[in-house]
Amino acid sequence: MAGNASGSEPVRRGSSFEMSARVEPRAEATPQPAPTPSPAQRLSVIGPSLVFKGNLTAEEDLLIQGRIEGSIDHNATTLTIGVHGAVKGNILANKVIIQGEVQGDVRASDEVIVEASARVQGNLFAPRVGLKDGAKFKGTIDMDVTSQGREFRGRKVNELLESAGP
Repeated sequence: MAGNASGSEPVRRGSSFEMSARVEPRAEATPQPAPTPSPAQRLSVIGPSLVFKGNLTAEEDLLIQGRIEGSIDHNATTLTIGVHGAVKGNILANKVIIQGEVQGDVRASDEVIVEASARVQGNLFAPRVGLKDGAKFKGTIDMDVTSQGREFRGRKVNELLESAGP
């Protein structure tokens, strides 16, 4: 029995079979490093067992499931206070989603969303505010912050916190 021209079938030589196959050189696969996410794609999480005391500054999206006792100055796209999260202090951010508990004023240049599971005691300052049915809210809402929304991102957090008053 003779083998075919491709050389991939067994060829009988005497009483045994020999395999002949064409082997093509393979390029070595080098592992590529995972692309570094842009700051807009990064998400940091403060877990439910963590307690942070002091002023917190973040440059990437943040999910808070733990407890923060102090002011938050958030400069990325979205700050989320998760269902297990609690913040006792003022918040300065672009977009804030509240699912947990906040005691303090929230200032956002874009919007504040208070979900049904949220408990908020403080004032909300943003051009857009969403208050979902079932949310617990005690404070005032100021949506006439067009000039303030552009202005406050350039000011220091402490100046805003002092000007917010009790």
